[in-house]
Amino acid sequence: MKSKRIIAVHLLNDFSGSPLVFRQALEALEEANLDLVLFTATPSGSGFLSNLPGVTMQPIAYKWHPAKLVTLWYYLNIQLRLFFRLLFFLRSTDEVYINTLLPFGAALAGGLRGCRVVYHVHEVSLKPWLLKAWLRSIANITAQEVLFVSKYTQQQTGLTRPVCRQVYNALRDSFTEQASQLTEANTAFPFTALMLCSNKAYKGIHEFVACARQLPHIRFMLVLNAKGEEVEVFRNQVSPPDNCSIYPAQADTIPFYEQAHVVLNLSNPDAWVETFGMTALEAMACGRPIIVPPVGGICELIEDSKEGFTVDARKPALVVERLQLLSSDMNLYLKMAQAARQRAKFFSARRFRQQITDVFVPEQRKDQSVYSVEKLSRIGND
Repeated sequence: MKSKRIIAVHLLNDFSGSPLVFRQALEALEEANLDLVLFTATPSGSGFLSNLPGVTMQPIAYKWHPAKLVTLWYYLNIQLRLFFRLLFFLRSTDEVYINTLLPFGAALAGGLRGCRVVYHVHEVSLKPWLLKAWLRSIANITAQEVLFVSKYTQQQTGLTRPVCRQVYNALRDSFTEQASQLTEANTAFPFTALMLCSNKAYKGIHEFVACARQLPHIRFMLVLNAKGEEVEVFRNQVSPPDNCSIYPAQADTIPFYEQAHVVLNLSNPDAWVETFGMTALEAMACGRPIIVPPVGGICELIEDSKEGFTVDARKPALVVERLQLLSSDMNLYLKMAQAARQRAKFFSARRFRQQITDVFVPEQRKDQSVYSVEKLSRIGND
């Protein structure tokens, strides 16, 4: 028999980062024998939250539109409908688990029904500012607990009333298993720099190509989260040098990490601050040092000059200098590669699952503690 009912809410089910993390969280709660009901919209027909075993799906009608005003209308409309739907669906004993700050209708319904409300916050770049202020105020009023993917995210959100804790994202077990097959640091020639990101200027894609021009002895690989035709347009715009290859989105990124020596994130802090850094964590799990911005949640992954470097992409000369250093000093590179692999173990799926379970089933943690004490006592008596 299921011990507790959790009403999970995520606005748009697709293949982006936040629904992937939410899926991992729901899988952990299903393993803890909780009764899970998920309210989400899947306009494309599939996403990371599709086909979750042990989860009852409750579809909602929401979709994104290229016109911002139309999207805003869709968004406000679904919040109103979600509010009334949950108002009559919820029981006071339910717990409402909301992914991102966006589904405020669910939070208001949960608060009015006397439910415990828990947020999982990934984002800080919400616009316009009036919407962000509104969403923050609703979370501050209705939530009993808020989970943040990084310290930076917590600081930027600035909630004062709820209990706040950091629950760092984790790699999927399947990826960790594949990464563990790359047992050695990459010593093959040529030295290779890799970056995986969306096809946006603020992600540093132009700076990456510029580095390739200055370092012809290093191979550069850029994997864009974009279709082939979009990649071709970008390739024609920048005319990359011969040592720089550009690829469309990849279902399997392990072969790219295998070829890489170092993995970069060159996001421009003026336009985009990373709240975490999943590709950077993937690289570390494969034993690859990383070069990441010095601000945001992503720099919480490493200690500068230990598992990699924190470098401001607005200082391209410094990025080039760090790449030259890593490519010319093999001892330094091997030391960083080993440290990166070791650091990645901190962000394990097991740790993530335990932290999520502790939020919703704290009595299970107490039971485990009692069991451990009793076991140690028996060992002592023996």
